[in-house]
Amino acid sequence: MVAFLTVVLIFGIIQAVLTPFVFKVTRRNAPALVGGVGLITTFVALLLTTVVNDGLVIDGLVTWFWATLIVWIVTMLASMLLPLIVLKKAVAKRRED
Repeated sequence: MVAFLTVVLIFGIIQAVLTPFVFKVTRRNAPALVGGVGLITTFVALLLTTVVNDGLVIDGLVTWFWATLIVWIVTMLASMLLPLIVLKKAVAKRRED
């Protein structure tokens, strides 16, 4: 359990640092790739996490592809849905008060 939490923490920090940097560089140098920034940063964050920590092991090209895609989709859904859930709870609490 500790290894999983460590991997999630390392991945989250790397992703948070890389996303704005990669977005800025991509927007300036290759605007057509801006839509793929999330996939690029997810892949790089997974790669760096596997290098930094032994708690995450990804082997094989197909596994790297699917791991990147699945983590990117989950991250995208969480970033869209979590604010809605928090907002819904805040509105419900305000109505109660």
